Amino acid sequence: MKKRYIIFMIMAMLLMTSCSKENESKNSENGKENQTISLFAAASLEESLDKIIPEFEKEYNVKVDVNLASSGKLQKQIEQKAPCDVFVSAGVKQVKALEEKGLVKDSKNILKNKLVVVKNKETDVKISDIKDLEKVNGKISVAELETVPVGQYTKQSLLHYNLLDNLSDKFVYGKNVKDTLRYVDSKEADVGFVYHSDAVTDDKVEVILEVDSQSHKPIVYPMVKTTYSKNTDLQNKLYEFLMTDQSQKHFTEAGFESNNE
Repeated sequence: MKKRYIIFMIMAMLLMTSCSKENESKNSENGKENQTISLFAAASLEESLDKIIPEFEKEYNVKVDVNLASSGKLQKQIEQKAPCDVFVSAGVKQVKALEEKGLVKDSKNILKNKLVVVKNKETDVKISDIKDLEKVNGKISVAELETVPVGQYTKQSLLHYNLLDNLSDKFVYGKNVKDTLRYVDSKEADVGFVYHSDAVTDDKVEVILEVDSQSHKPIVYPMVKTTYSKNTDLQNKLYEFLMTDQSQKHFTEAGFESNNE
């Protein structure tokens, strides 16, 4: 009797295992297994996306691989057709370059930002006008002026005020806006040019000057879809999700301005 019972239990377990594998196979065939989608985004969006992406993943039962870097670096990766479904850039220039190569589509400006000058809260630096930067004795932190959007806006403003040549010897360069901000956090630089959104989410710094928006091109964040995405359904869902009121609320809380028109 005992022997028959053991044989029965073994057969039952084998049957359950078989059914389980069959169900997994059916789910896989029906596309019900967790899927992955890739988002490339400017480094300045980090704090906002830390809140937005988990909400998207929960709602659609998917995994989002987020690649944060300077928009120029992300542009180069997309040119190499790195796995990317949606790209949010901190500059229009990078998106236009990708559009010309047929790699992205459906560009929409979803956010706006401001360029500001910050200092470490523990340092005694006083600036009331952008031209006061010439009196700064220490270093000035800027992002790469040619490839990083915040660096490009910084360059435009300094050229507008004829300050670029006079200040260039004081520059320390960041690879992206977060890197630029770290120089001020660590007091390696007296002041730095960053986005307003980065300043308000860093408790070590304070804004001492808001750069006149007329001195540089408008700071907007265009969002696009890559044309080589292999999952257009999830691509469209993520693209639309980043424009919802729910997502825009997180962006504005992090210091951005909504441009959802």
